[in-house]
Amino acid sequence: MSDIEKFLENFRSFGADPNPGKYEALFDPKDGTVLHPGMESPLHRDQVRVYMQTVLSTIHNFRFEIACWAEQNGVVFIEAKNSGLVGGESLSWGTVYRVILRGSLVLSGRAYGDRIPILARLFPEMKLREIAGISAPVPGLMKKES
Repeated sequence: MSDIEKFLENFRSFGADPNPGKYEALFDPKDGTVLHPGMESPLHRDQVRVYMQTVLSTIHNFRFEIACWAEQNGVVFIEAKNSGLVGGESLSWGTVYRVILRGSLVLSGRAYGDRIPILARLFPEMKLREIAGISAPVPGLMKKES
């Protein structure tokens, strides 16, 4: 099994039964980082467990399936179909992940997707332009003010 196949197997396993430990285990322990929409800067592997705890407590029954993937020159692109309960209602959305691996672990990960439908369900009293301005999606992981 190649490193990419091993990573995809672990990524599929996480998508089918997500938990913060599985998510953290996808990343290189020394240098692994990820950047999701709305984040001001990438999170180091040491922070991804807390990030995923927050995501899973906000999006109940979160799951995803890999729709397709491609690799070129060590860069892997993955299209995923996500689903979960947001604000008590079912929601489905797509995400594209770009990962650079070190062996079978994520050295650099980036997620691309429209988070406005999710945030609109979580904050129905806000206008779309206000929702679009929300930056870091996870309390406690924003930059500290000096």
